[in-house]
Amino acid sequence: MRKIILDELKNIEREERIRILYAVEAGSRAWGYQTDESDYDVRFIYIREVTAYLNLQETKDVIVMSTHDSIEISGWDLSKALKLLRKSNPSLMEWLTNENVYFEHPDIEKVRKLRDQTFSPTRCLFHYYHMAKRNMEMYLNEDIKDLKKMMTIIRPWLSYKWINEYQTFPPNGMNEMVDHINMNEELKDTISSMLLSRVNRKEIPFPYLMYMEKYIRKDLLKIDRNLEDPLSNDSVQWGGINETFLNILEDVWDVHLVRTNH
Repeated sequence: MRKIILDELKNIEREERIRILYAVEAGSRAWGYQTDESDYDVRFIYIREVTAYLNLQETKDVIVMSTHDSIEISGWDLSKALKLLRKSNPSLMEWLTNENVYFEHPDIEKVRKLRDQTFSPTRCLFHYYHMAKRNMEMYLNEDIKDLKKMMTIIRPWLSYKWINEYQTFPPNGMNEMVDHINMNEELKDTISSMLLSRVNRKEIPFPYLMYMEKYIRKDLLKIDRNLEDPLSNDSVQWGGINETFLNILEDVWDVHLVRTNH
């Protein structure tokens, strides 16, 4: 499958006349609760030729392709990615944290350095709390409650707990979060058992689902009383963002861009 995905990425480069800087696995396969039938969710960051950024006509900054039954590929232009990174966008930060990398240009390290500078615990806590809360509300309205749906609650809830405890961006792997987050052993064992059952496509006893539902609902109510509104990341200056973009543009296309001082 890896070769198929890499071939698809090469086709996208050729058809769109772009350079892919970074391609990575996202979704359940990145989070550690995939089954052998799970789709491949591939995300990438790309850059266009220099002239594309000089045109008055607006150029699309998102590419979405679905050329294979089990593969979904989508990517963001580097300019879009950097603007979102300035706002501490959790989805992008997850991509950059991921270890399941298909391709990585050396310049992506410049983007990772910006990630460390732009990371806002408050913004990310707000994001993951509301994701867990929204998914819990959907779960409670479902007639059939299953393990896959519960995982969509547990993952953002764990991400919240990690950031709240360590003030760093969480790893993608749920097992790693369970191992390092401060929680009681019964809770750790329950989540670990659920992850194992999900990966092995085994049914989980309903009391496990009830236990997690009750525990997380109670915890979300507690979080809601203390949650801070996200603050604007105006402290992150545009200068570093712009310079990173120009540096990568120069490196990838082997050009020299003249800067002017204002």
